[in-house]
Amino acid sequence: MRHMQMVTSGVDYIDRAIGGGIVRDSSLLVVYDSFSSGWALPFKVLRQQIARGVLGIIINYNLPLPKLILRARSAGLDIDGEGEAGNLVIIDVFGSKYEFYHPGKYVYRIEGFNPETYIPKLEQVYREIFKRTNKTEVADFVFSLDGMALELGEERSVKLIKQLLSNRVINGQHLFSLYLLCRDRVSRGFLSWNIEFNDYVLEFSSKRKDHRILEQMYVLKSPLAMFEPRMHRYDTDHQSVFLLI
Repeated sequence: MRHMQMVTSGVDYIDRAIGGGIVRDSSLLVVYDSFSSGWALPFKVLRQQIARGVLGIIINYNLPLPKLILRARSAGLDIDGEGEAGNLVIIDVFGSKYEFYHPGKYVYRIEGFNPETYIPKLEQVYREIFKRTNKTEVADFVFSLDGMALELGEERSVKLIKQLLSNRVINGQHLFSLYLLCRDRVSRGFLSWNIEFNDYVLEFSSKRKDHRILEQMYVLKSPLAMFEPRMHRYDTDHQSVFLLI
C-alpha cells in the first residue's frame, strides 16, 4: 500500500481537528452559512502555504478583483503584494465573463468565456502559469463553488469538477485544493455532490444569541484512519477551536 504523504495546512487548530494534517494531492471543502466567518479559513490556509514557498492559485468566480483583494486582506492575505512578488496568481473567471480588467501581471483571464469551452481554456491557463514560475508546489483555491454554480449552472459544474478530478493538469506540482461553498446559495443535491468529491469537509454554522454571534465548526469528513467526526466551538476572536463534548 502506498504511504500517504502528509502536509500541514499551516493552521494548527485545523490540523488537530482533521486528524493531523492534509494528505498530499487531496482537497478540503469549507461549507459555511451567510452569517458565518468560515469563508475566511481558506484565505488563511493559503496565506500560510504561500509563506512556506508554495505557489497559490485563486480561481475567482465571485467578485470584481478590487473586492476580492479587500476581502482577502481582511483575512490576512495580501493578494496584490503576493501577486507582484510571484507567489500568487489569480484566474479571473468573474472578470473574464463581465469584462472587468485588472492590470496586475499575476491575473490570468479565460478569453472568450463560454461554458462549452471552459475546461480546455482553463487547462491552457494552468499550463501558461507553470511556464512562468519556478515554484515546485501548488495550492489552488476555488472561490467559490456557489459562484461556479451561478456562472455555469449546477449540473454543468458537477460535470466540470468530475472532469477536472480525472484529468488534472497540475499533477506533479499539486499540494492540495481548497474549496469554499456557501450552502445558502445552492441546492442540497449540489452540496451533496461536493461533499462526495472532497476528502476533507468542514462546516461552519452560526447563530445569534445574547447580542453575540456564536459559531460552531463541524469536522464531517477526513480520509485519515483515526479520524472521528467532531463538533467544535469556533472562537472568531482568537482564531481557534474548542472541542465540544
